[in-house]
Amino acid sequence: MIREKRPRVNIVSLYFHPDLSGTGQLLTDLAIGLTELGCDVYAYTTHPTFGPRVRLKGFDVYQGIRIHRLPSAQRDKDSRIGRVLNEVTFFVSALWVLLTTRTAGPLLIVSHPAFLAFAGYLLAILKGQRYVYLVHDVFPDAAVTLGYISPNGPVRRIWDWINRLSVRNAARVVVLCESMKGIMMKKGDSPTGGERFHVIHNWVDEDFIRPLERSRNQFVREHGLEDKFVVLYSGNIGRSQDLETVIAAAERLRDPEVVFLFIGDGGKRQKLEALVRERGLDHVRFLPYQPREVLPFSLTCADVSLVALEKGIEGLSMPSKLYAILASGTPVVALVEKGLDVARIIEDAGCGRVVNPDDASALVEVLDGYRADREARARDGRRGREYLEAHFSRRRAVHEYYELLRPLQ
Repeated sequence: MIREKRPRVNIVSLYFHPDLSGTGQLLTDLAIGLTELGCDVYAYTTHPTFGPRVRLKGFDVYQGIRIHRLPSAQRDKDSRIGRVLNEVTFFVSALWVLLTTRTAGPLLIVSHPAFLAFAGYLLAILKGQRYVYLVHDVFPDAAVTLGYISPNGPVRRIWDWINRLSVRNAARVVVLCESMKGIMMKKGDSPTGGERFHVIHNWVDEDFIRPLERSRNQFVREHGLEDKFVVLYSGNIGRSQDLETVIAAAERLRDPEVVFLFIGDGGKRQKLEALVRERGLDHVRFLPYQPREVLPFSLTCADVSLVALEKGIEGLSMPSKLYAILASGTPVVALVEKGLDVARIIEDAGCGRVVNPDDASALVEVLDGYRADREARARDGRRGREYLEAHFSRRRAVHEYYELLRPLQ
């Protein structure tokens, strides 16, 4: 009897287990799920940059996933030069290893680094390698919007040319929302025919992150939050997040019973901490990224959780923290542009409120409303959890990826 060959999937990403970034945790969840469905999963990554900086073995096996950790510069990710060095050296390492190694099955290449999919294009030309391009952020558009590069300069033109080649030659392109799909179809010269383009939303492991009463939450006790109204922002404190508005709202909501809690790190953290010191905001606290085993408690410590995006960034990026908030059973307050994907999800689910970016007064009004209405908090948190289970479960997403990748063997 001939045994059926197991499908093989090769995940290529700067971030993977045990990295604490949202991308790293999502891809690890996906890899575990594909392994459980009978795939042989190989991950090509490097050493962690989000969370504790540790050097790990070059090859490891984690829950059946074969992890290859490739050399990279390992510089400060919050420095522009450091991030570029990290990304370029990882790109070179990944391209060399994949070029000189026999890799059956498709590559799943993530847009971290932003130009990593160009390695897929080169491998397709040189080896006939098939690849799926998973777009978490649209480049160079996001870099232009955030002011990193000139909209009309040579870097923009070259980067856009590289990205278009990567999109056009991918066997499949996966995006995180409908707005992003339209943008990427244009880059792939497919403004109307989108057979290669698939929307698969991010997710959270709904069995791992579950609603938890604050009276039973050890994180709440450890950080003295028992009698506080906690407004939580958890995740990347980066340049694409409108977090200055949150600090402005905290300045107007000076109350010893209110705590604004930031958990994470990123390019804006030092700026926000400086604002907090200058304005004497003792009720604003910062904590580092929490270990994975702490997340079921840190994510459920809040009365309200925040999503905050700078104007113009939505459609170029989709915040993975939204799904974790829905899973935690807490209401979502989102500083996002109305009518776009995040706002539509919140409105469809009835799980929170939407505030325009830069509108600190409206944010204060929404927070005051939730603070005064415990029943509204419970209702909206419950609705969010129900919506996640119906639309954004890990099981559902893993099966969608499995069905997408299997025919490419």
